[in-house]
Amino acid sequence: MGRRTYYDLIASLPGLPLRFDVERPPISQHRLNERLQMLEPDDAAVVDQWTNFVHWDRQLLDRTDDDVAHSYQQLISEISNSFLLELIRRRMDTRTIIAAVRRRRAGMSAPTGVGQWIERIQRDYSHPQFQLQTVYPWIGRFDQLVGEGQALEAQRIIFDFNYRELEELAPTDMFSFEALLIYLARWEIIDRWTSLDQAAGKARFETLITETLGEHAHLFEPAE
Repeated sequence: MGRRTYYDLIASLPGLPLRFDVERPPISQHRLNERLQMLEPDDAAVVDQWTNFVHWDRQLLDRTDDDVAHSYQQLISEISNSFLLELIRRRMDTRTIIAAVRRRRAGMSAPTGVGQWIERIQRDYSHPQFQLQTVYPWIGRFDQLVGEGQALEAQRIIFDFNYRELEELAPTDMFSFEALLIYLARWEIIDRWTSLDQAAGKARFETLITETLGEHAHLFEPAE
């Protein structure tokens, strides 16, 4: 079977803004779900897998690092779409770095984590940016903001990096299924951001710190 294109579906979606930090998503969750009814069944199943990952990613996980890593491996073992796997793996790489910054500030050991950078982080744990500054130039600033308790600005840095990275990953065929996955991933960042405000963001951030560094030393937080 050749590569599918979704001209009608993607043409029906409003363009995403250049920046993620807008007042509201350009399309509601309900309207977006209505548009996704145009998908072929197997592609709809892939979108469901993305939705399941996002749901898992947002959960408050009362689990140890090893439990989180195991559930993540189980989750991705069910995914065969290589492009979706790449999107998820990039998200988890970012999460591992965030956890490492927070654990180090709390005087804890390096995370066990998942992803391509875990060995580098463990080896260069004392380096301010884990020797990853070329790939993730935001680490130093994020570390500073975490130390200052500037919750919303710390989250903004992560969202901004992820949003721009997704744009760079977008395929040249703007009507491809892969382009749709990029749209959904970027829309989800906007949706997360617009659910926050200054007061709620700080309270939520403090809760995440407690959960991350509490009794179980959680590696991953429910949302970034």
